[in-house]
Amino acid sequence: MLLLASFLSSLALTWAAPTTQDPGYNCQPGQKCWPSLREWQQLNKTIDGHLFQTVPMGAPCYENSTSYNAATCDVVENNYNNSIPRVGYYGQTYWQNWEACGSTGCSLLSEDPSQKLYPTCSLGRLASYYVDVRNASHISGALKFAKEHNIRISIKNTGHDFFGRSSVPNSLAIWTHNLNTFDFFSNFTASNCPSANGKNVGEMGAGVVAGDSYRYFNTKGMDIAGGYEESVGIAGGFGQGGGLGDFTTTQGLMVDNAVEFEVVLASGEVKTINECNDPDLFWAMRGGGGGTFAVLTKYRIQLYPSVAIHTWNFKANFTGNQSQALHWVLEAHAENSLEWSKQLVTGSVDYYPGKVSFGLVLPSNDGSKLKAATAKFNHFISNRSDIAVVENSYISFANYTAFLALSSADTRATEPAGIFSLLASRLIPRDVFSTPSGIAALVDGVVHGIKTAAALLPLAATSVVLETPVSNDDSQHATSAHPAWRDAIWHVIHAGEWEERLSPAAQENATDGFLKMLDPLKALSPGGGAYMNEAHWGEPDWQATYWGANYEKLLEVKNCYDPTHIFDCFKCVGWRGESDPFYSCYEEW
Repeated sequence: MLLLASFLSSLALTWAAPTTQDPGYNCQPGQKCWPSLREWQQLNKTIDGHLFQTVPMGAPCYENSTSYNAATCDVVENNYNNSIPRVGYYGQTYWQNWEACGSTGCSLLSEDPSQKLYPTCSLGRLASYYVDVRNASHISGALKFAKEHNIRISIKNTGHDFFGRSSVPNSLAIWTHNLNTFDFFSNFTASNCPSANGKNVGEMGAGVVAGDSYRYFNTKGMDIAGGYEESVGIAGGFGQGGGLGDFTTTQGLMVDNAVEFEVVLASGEVKTINECNDPDLFWAMRGGGGGTFAVLTKYRIQLYPSVAIHTWNFKANFTGNQSQALHWVLEAHAENSLEWSKQLVTGSVDYYPGKVSFGLVLPSNDGSKLKAATAKFNHFISNRSDIAVVENSYISFANYTAFLALSSADTRATEPAGIFSLLASRLIPRDVFSTPSGIAALVDGVVHGIKTAAALLPLAATSVVLETPVSNDDSQHATSAHPAWRDAIWHVIHAGEWEERLSPAAQENATDGFLKMLDPLKALSPGGGAYMNEAHWGEPDWQATYWGANYEKLLEVKNCYDPTHIFDCFKCVGWRGESDPFYSCYEEW
């Protein structure tokens, strides 16, 4: 029956040509089409008083802002670089570059929030208005209003987007952050889909953050295939774009475990979708990205009985010939990677020109496996004369919630909230690790990136992430995540960060340099790709890089379910393109 449902759905995509043309949704403030104050007030009434004008998080601290308030500023300064309270403000993004538009913004300095980064406060690329959604009818009301007035829609949860896709200037934003309910079904009955019935299924509202989900489901004796940063909106772009973390090697990507979604369609209709009902839309939202096909309100996901978490934490500084030591550690790491993958070892390794930090993880009730898998490598790396060991410890935790204390502290150090950030990444396939020449080329390519990133930006590191879905090959093509995930051993991320505004020339140079330094890794992975949530935002061949062969079908689904393209975001499926004036901030430095 599922094959028949999928076949009929594919026919529907072929036959259901869009009946309405894209109107552009391009009305902006100051134009005659822009709604009057009375019309905005009427919208507010229809959505139960949940419409707000956007106030940037930093605005209460700018004396020239109409929102200036010294007491409120004290609260903002205390919360500014703390990820959990920060994401509770609509008027922010986790990374400052996606709040600003060129030289305009309203940010504070993360390391010292008493200092302002701009001479005056402006919205930058934040939306003009936002709807603080508390139920699906608020989304339907916002979509109806946007269509009536030809206004651009943006969709946001926490603002953890490395592309700024949740920030669109002069738009009406749908803010899902307060859809934060939970439920747990030990015996789950899917909507009109017996094949999706099962045991141990969790339900999360679209606004749930990762840390809360781990703690809630842990009280039920369950683990969820989520990420590692507590304040990420787990059911938003993360859970619709792939979703990787410490359980990916054992459970697969988060989208692999999706069972059912409740969504609001572009038409405003609320639907429950799964492998039987609107299966193409369900497939598209399992890897095609958030903010693109429909607005998700509830995410239902397969859970797993909780297991212990075992970690190996190794930190060392390179001494003597640092370049040689870096090269050797990377080479030894690569040589061990196929075996570690076989043992389902996950976690990540952070490389710098002068030091390295291993944070390997193995979810398992067998406490000896991780130590056995890493013993030989540990012995060799610990006894080199050009490495000064700072930490070398194996630590076990009863469950993932207990592990959060360690992982959260590490994330606060490596991904502080409220700074500027730039990424470039590539998925590295298994065959690269099968020959000495492949490993040598890989090491050279990664070292090139490490040194280039450090020369371009003041704070730079390269993470080799082992969180790939090696135990789930998605042989039934149930998800739309890039097929390159299924053969990847490494997810290499070059990351650069900065605290204060860069000059336009320096920022443009860093952006171009980060893209170009991927060339050696791209040469090693022809036809491959990158994780759409952690890639370089400037990728020229973005359709193939983010989705590979799945892009054409994703576009068909997009055109079927959103024929007027009311959902549009930067380099998302069906993106209008660089000529659209709503994306001009990407061209401003």
